[in-house]
Amino acid sequence: MSPREIQLLLVDDDPSAIQVMSRMLAQYPDQRFATSGEIALRLAAEAPPDLILLDVDMPSMTGFEVCADLKANPALAHIPVIFVTSHDESTPLRVAAWQKGAADFVTKPLVASQLTARVSAQLRAARLIEDLKRDSLFLETPLQPLGGQTPRLLIVDDDIASIHILRHTLAAVGNLHFAKTGEEALLLARQLLPDLILLDAHMPGVDGFDVCRSLKSEAAFKHVPIVFVTRFSDLRYEMRALDLGAADFIAKPYTPAVLQARVRNLLDLKQRTDAELQAVRDHWRQVGDARVADIVGAASDAIVTYNAAGKLVLINAAACRMFGVGHEQVIGSAVQALLGDALPMEDMGRSEPTCTTIARADGVRLPVELSVSSVGKGANRLTTVMLRDNSDRERLEAESRSRIEAETASRTKSLMMSYIAHEMGNPLNGLLGFAHIIGADTEYPLAPAQAKRLEHVLACGRRLQGLMRDVMDIGRFEAGKLLIHLRPVDAARCAADALAAVSAQAEQAGVALSLLPVPPSSWVCADTGRLHQCLVNLLTNAIKYNHSGGWARITLKADAQQLVIAVSDNGMGMDALQCQHLFEPFNRLGREDDVALGAGLGLVITRQLVEAMQGSLRVESQPGEGSCFTIALPGALPAAAGA
Repeated sequence: MSPREIQLLLVDDDPSAIQVMSRMLAQYPDQRFATSGEIALRLAAEAPPDLILLDVDMPSMTGFEVCADLKANPALAHIPVIFVTSHDESTPLRVAAWQKGAADFVTKPLVASQLTARVSAQLRAARLIEDLKRDSLFLETPLQPLGGQTPRLLIVDDDIASIHILRHTLAAVGNLHFAKTGEEALLLARQLLPDLILLDAHMPGVDGFDVCRSLKSEAAFKHVPIVFVTRFSDLRYEMRALDLGAADFIAKPYTPAVLQARVRNLLDLKQRTDAELQAVRDHWRQVGDARVADIVGAASDAIVTYNAAGKLVLINAAACRMFGVGHEQVIGSAVQALLGDALPMEDMGRSEPTCTTIARADGVRLPVELSVSSVGKGANRLTTVMLRDNSDRERLEAESRSRIEAETASRTKSLMMSYIAHEMGNPLNGLLGFAHIIGADTEYPLAPAQAKRLEHVLACGRRLQGLMRDVMDIGRFEAGKLLIHLRPVDAARCAADALAAVSAQAEQAGVALSLLPVPPSSWVCADTGRLHQCLVNLLTNAIKYNHSGGWARITLKADAQQLVIAVSDNGMGMDALQCQHLFEPFNRLGREDDVALGAGLGLVITRQLVEAMQGSLRVESQPGEGSCFTIALPGALPAAAGA
């Protein structure tokens, strides 16, 4: 669990003290605060934290009372509590703290490195217990018998006088055993399996830190508390001991009552942990080996287990499918042949999931997420590898990346086009405005040849204006900013207006325009300006891609629910391939060299506008015979138009 996932509860009636602790523990950003015991209990009940730092002296409800209530609540009793107080030399206070079930005790003024080390040690110990519960079924070391068993304590010190003092202090706590060197301590600990170890830091040869490191690397001693009792009270030594997994660091000279209370507290915690581990182990044993095998076999993830000799002892159905092998074919074979380069290192006990690839029996490489866990030591070691097929996830991630890149490129293009069109609009409007003024100037009239040239300038300007309008419409549509105002519209009148708007162009091209008989009701739900724009675009194309003597017409046909507006012509027409690419921006379907002018945006915008008005646009065309574009829009009642 990362520090960002750890939740701390800081309790102190002095807000400034809370601020100091919060800054010192900034690596754990998920912090909650309480300035009274009552608030602390409420917050803990609402969302149990991972650790509580608790002031002893608070009005109305002391820290001891808060701790007692926490430990009396089964849902909160497991939370480690670190008492924080300014009473450094108060022996009864420290003894009372351990008796209340405190996990640790620190004094003010606080030292950031010491506080952080103490908090980290408690969080690490809590996480270790959870890991042991998860792996308790596979632990080979027998748990200590519960109930009535006298605790065994191992005292390690090269100073005989110190051993005698500890023996006198802890005689009533349990059975005491002694070692005077680090080497002797390691041998005796493995034979004795003590419930608690008191360890001197500095000894000749193998010192206390080496002893602690060696024991904590073995499964049998993971949750056995080790208490350093040493005359070296330097903060660096304390942090080093806690980082190695020690439960506490007590400097000599110590107060016997404090040491006794601390040892009893740690022994109680050890006994509770043993009971929890035994309960978990008993539970899984009740499930039964056959049931566990069924669960593993039915797992969707691939599971492979091999022994210390590197031979496969278990492979489930998902793994057989993943590797393309049979169960009987691989059981007892070398795991190296199955996993190849994905085989984990020998000393790997537990790993975070990593992404890699494996080779199937048919040679195909498959992306997987791999995690490893190991139990046991030496010849009894078992390593389990879990593999999850990542093919679908990688494919979905690749598709998602491609989609995001395409959408980003499209938005960038649209914004760029809109920006260019907008910035060009102002000078273009000025150009057209001055051209109109020049043409209408009666005081200084232009010569006929110059007036003709000015007409060409105005025509080009208007065409550029239409192009920029189309570009901006596409940009607005792709950005989701295209405004459509739907209301009842007389489609017949709109069609007549569109025919009038292109009549001059049709007359110049020699194309006849017509509007067939109008149905009794030609009302549709649309945007008047946008419908006019659509019809003008379609009529303009029908004229541009036609021939002298051709025709273009608008037909209206109504039914119970919609009105169909058809714009047809007998011009060039299109083949199937051209129809397939008809609505692509800037695609003029191979007619770039034709005399007809355009940018390939009109039909794109027309379809977008029709769909925005909740309609549909279809096309039918044959080369050399002409085309028919059909707009279908929802019908509307004339009464609605009046309203």
